[in-house]
Amino acid sequence: MQENHSWLAQINPSVKLATLVYVMLLLISTSRLEVTFALLILSAVGVCCSGWQLSTLLIRLVPYGVLFLLTFWMMAAFGKGETELWAFGWFRITEESLAHAWLVATRMLAFVLLSVTFVATTDATRFVMSLIHQCRLPVRLSYGFLAGLRFIPIFRQSIRTIRQARRVRQQRSLWPWQTFFDISLPLFTTSILRSEQIAIAMEARQFRVNRTYYVEPVVTRGDLAFLLMTVTLATSLRLVV
Repeated sequence: MQENHSWLAQINPSVKLATLVYVMLLLISTSRLEVTFALLILSAVGVCCSGWQLSTLLIRLVPYGVLFLLTFWMMAAFGKGETELWAFGWFRITEESLAHAWLVATRMLAFVLLSVTFVATTDATRFVMSLIHQCRLPVRLSYGFLAGLRFIPIFRQSIRTIRQARRVRQQRSLWPWQTFFDISLPLFTTSILRSEQIAIAMEARQFRVNRTYYVEPVVTRGDLAFLLMTVTLATSLRLVV
């Protein structure tokens, strides 16, 4: 997760998460392509307001575009239906499978855009603090979740270091599963050591449930306005389109 200077980054993370989850529920509850496409446009507007440059945004969305095409092809070519449009070998595209493919692929892409919007505009620490104060999530679970998020870049760096060390020593595995174990075993070992160090550090600093906080996020009028505006617009699209 990362935070930028866009206006979406200023929204309370819990309010933002609840709003995006509501839009996702609307996507799940509809089976009409028009409504799904309208909610997809709403999700795209959210991504465009996330503060990323257009070039960076397009590069980040390329893998999801490929996933969209693969999902559409799998649903269309191997679906069921009576009105056949095209057939070749094992592939059979019908009118019903084509409509179902558009629905599933568009819904999947909307989910991706909503998730990217949240991740691109939310700071991990601010999100956990919001879960503690607004959602009343237990402190032990919240800080464990935050520690897990902090471990992700450390894992990436550790994997990169292990691969570079194996490349320098010219170590190669005959089978892919051997490479997996050669990397995962030292990574698992270092993870246990780091988790133990974190536990000792928290105990040394007298970590307890009743504690004070340097920053306490609150729900402002702007957060409520964002919630009401998005919910009203998404519900209108669900009912009117």
